[in-house]
Amino acid sequence: MYSFAIVIMLALATLKLVDFVVDNVPGIERFRSLGTFIVAIGSVLILDYSLFEGFGIEVRDARTGLWMTGFLVAGMTVAWRAMFAWLTHERAAGDETLGVQSPIRRVA
Repeated sequence: MYSFAIVIMLALATLKLVDFVVDNVPGIERFRSLGTFIVAIGSVLILDYSLFEGFGIEVRDARTGLWMTGFLVAGMTVAWRAMFAWLTHERAAGDETLGVQSPIRRVA
């Protein structure tokens, strides 16, 4: 269970680090998603942390387990952003829509 909590907290740290950098460096708002992937995968590779090893799941290539954990961390940032949007009613950034709903079109 602690292994999953580590992934959740890495996702929160990734989200807030990318938000901090995007807010303080002008002109890189468009690259928020790319920055999220770079920070998430980079942090997992630097920490050499694999969620699969934490749960005792054997992966044929250890590097693949690290990369998949990085993608899991990057994907978990969407859940954090959705929770923050629900709590604060703040809209997501332009490149992270969180499921923008379009009105239903009537045909008849």
